[in-house]
Amino acid sequence: MEIKSKIIKEIPLVEKVDAQLEVYLVDKKRYVVFWEDIINKKNMMDVLEHLTRLTSTSAFSEWKTLIIVGRTKDEFKKGDLFFFDNVSTFAVFYLIDEETGKIYMDDSLIFTIGLNYRKVVRKINKILTGQEKIKNGQAIFNQ
Repeated sequence: MEIKSKIIKEIPLVEKVDAQLEVYLVDKKRYVVFWEDIINKKNMMDVLEHLTRLTSTSAFSEWKTLIIVGRTKDEFKKGDLFFFDNVSTFAVFYLIDEETGKIYMDDSLIFTIGLNYRKVVRKINKILTGQEKIKNGQAIFNQ
């Protein structure tokens, strides 16, 4: 996946977390997760439940933000891409539809100390599209 290697190199993501997935530590409480399977509206909650189980180990901080980079074939609105488990984990999806070239992302600002994901999501978007900010949670992927 060229997208993954581009993001790892450009951010740079140097500390891979010992987990069953491709997970990299951005800083103390923020992680980038590369999800290989297609993510759609029907399986999103399953993905989140799986990630909750995998990240509840001592390899991860108790409070955390997961930025999930993956592929999709569905269309999403910005508000469809952010989740909080009502305990200690925030999750935001950054999804790429390789067929249409559309990107779906949420670059909102959250006010929880150390868990904001806006800068990381915008940096990923700049790496892949050349733009930091986008309107309505959509951009076009530069292939």
